[in-house]
Amino acid sequence: MEQKNSQTISTTSSHDNNILDLFGHYQFENGSSQVLFLDVNQNEKGGTFLNHSLSFSVENFVQTLASCNGLILFSGYSIESIDQSCYYVFNPLTKQSTMIPQPCIQGYVVSVGLASNDDNNQFKIVLIEENSSKLINGLEFHIFSSDDDTNKWNKVSHYIDLTLPSLPEIEFKELSIHPLYSNGSIHWEIGGYLLVYNVEKNNCELIELPNFFEDWSWQSTMTYRRCLCESRGRVYYCYTDFDGFHIWELLKKNHNLGLGPFYDSKKLRWKLVHSVMHEFFLSKHQVFCDTLFKWEPYKIAPIAYSEKAQTIYLQIPGAVVGYNFDTRNLRSICRYSYQDMNFSCCSFFSTFAFGTHNVLRGKDLVTNGEIMELNLPIGEIEKLSF
Repeated sequence: MEQKNSQTISTTSSHDNNILDLFGHYQFENGSSQVLFLDVNQNEKGGTFLNHSLSFSVENFVQTLASCNGLILFSGYSIESIDQSCYYVFNPLTKQSTMIPQPCIQGYVVSVGLASNDDNNQFKIVLIEENSSKLINGLEFHIFSSDDDTNKWNKVSHYIDLTLPSLPEIEFKELSIHPLYSNGSIHWEIGGYLLVYNVEKNNCELIELPNFFEDWSWQSTMTYRRCLCESRGRVYYCYTDFDGFHIWELLKKNHNLGLGPFYDSKKLRWKLVHSVMHEFFLSKHQVFCDTLFKWEPYKIAPIAYSEKAQTIYLQIPGAVVGYNFDTRNLRSICRYSYQDMNFSCCSFFSTFAFGTHNVLRGKDLVTNGEIMELNLPIGEIEKLSF
């Protein structure tokens, strides 16, 4: 695989509005991975296609941190020294990557995000640091820009005028969610809040999440799996809890819900779009769920939401499914194998702009309603090395 040293990565796209792009990162016990790209036809009778031209395997250990406009951000280690942590920005279309050494920081790395626009083919990595020596109970941003010839990380120099929640001392890594880049901003879930950072304007705001709880370290274990996703330019926050799975839409800052001067833009910024109780869901699809696993709310992970298709995509142990809110039908997207109860070894993410959808390149996983097993590992797949 061709590797670039902090140079521009080109990205092209031709996106079909009827196609939802998913990619799955399957990690094996020895640290190797397979990254598989699925083209999902959002029509209820449509098929799911495995895009072999984009899928690949990698022998060295990497983790998926974020994706944005056809690029994927991985964390891993430098091929020159296994002691040097680094980031890789990877283009599945060209199979080119950029290796960026991680910056030296004194505080705690809260999260890392990726920003990229289709029009300039450049990218930025934004790393959030907590407890900086310059900021008390605040966050400092370290930014790497691909169009900066110095190839160095830059710090945001201004103070962030926000009252941030204290972060839990113990992180539940398996419960953390990936950031979302939408409308020029990176969105992070941090301690019961949504942190929105506008990359170009270099400003941010903190918005209370709809499932906010004072002790978020405890609340995060109650809400289980969550995701941030975009549909038709709108940002959605999806999560599961003891009761069911829920979808909230983030409203614009000037949308005051008719409350006038009593409107609080840091709290009242969400509209409930859908909410489905587990009891109701099981009453309709008990047989299907029983064939895969014993139903437990914490095993349900939202992946994406499509406003056009009125469908939420969920990962459950051994399968990815789509639930249509209008018809209440449950549709299998694909199935995967896993050992024991470690179904988290395979994580799925929604993204877009990975290029032209050509079903002739892939293998049809769903044909005439018959589900074909997606057996992992896949034998014939391109092998890369970061």
